[in-house]
Amino acid sequence: MKRNTFLFLLIVFGLLSLVSFREGIAGMLQEVKERGKLIAGVKTDFPPFGFLDKKGVIRGFDVDMAKALSKELFGNEEAVEFVPVTTENRIAFLTSKKIDIIVATLTITEERKKEIDFSIPYFVSGQLILVQGDSKITKYQDLAAKKVATIRGSVGDIAIRELVPTAERIKFERNFEALQALKERRVEAFVQDYVLLYNLVQKNPGLRIAGLEPFRPAPYGLGVRKEDKEWLDFVNSTLVKMEKTGEYEKLLEKWFGMEAKALWRLFKK
Repeated sequence: MKRNTFLFLLIVFGLLSLVSFREGIAGMLQEVKERGKLIAGVKTDFPPFGFLDKKGVIRGFDVDMAKALSKELFGNEEAVEFVPVTTENRIAFLTSKKIDIIVATLTITEERKKEIDFSIPYFVSGQLILVQGDSKITKYQDLAAKKVATIRGSVGDIAIRELVPTAERIKFERNFEALQALKERRVEAFVQDYVLLYNLVQKNPGLRIAGLEPFRPAPYGLGVRKEDKEWLDFVNSTLVKMEKTGEYEKLLEKWFGMEAKALWRLFKK
């Protein structure tokens, strides 16, 4: 009798634990609505996706994407709190519940899918190489046995590790640190997403992009915690709605200007 009672209690406690576990990982949509604001992780060193303007205000394409989610949630695009994140810490910020969503140039990869869930792609990028104007580097194969600046945990870092294993990867936390290393010739190249590098080369006339064909296509997604289907469905439906209404294309034009149509065609492929 005692043994049966013990087994019964184990089953009951086990079921209660499952319920508590599910409640802990689900319900983000309801939680955000009850709080009255969205907390989004964005970058501040990755123009035009996320950067600080002259007044210290976070602006950019990803910032406006988060505002669009806020508008869909509350009818107010300003009901969002922005938390600065880096390439390395953004997933940890999400899984530790410091933020509700990652809107920070997050490339969709199989490795990252083990930790978090992704929205449908909202942007497609690729890797390019930034070098000094007098550099003889023209393609990623030329990086063999050379010092290459990468961002820790980035797709660019992974790409060079796999494609050019003899390259000496000098890893940095932030883009401005890698850029400074290149300008001071402490490294011979800086590998990062092409959109950022196009922005940097316009502001640094002594540098150039080595080859204009991006390698390792990189679809960006919005990152959410695992197994919260209702929250993920809301995010995806908002992205679909933005495309249908033309709001997404307007944001491309706002932040990428002349490149917007080319980016739009790339995204639609």
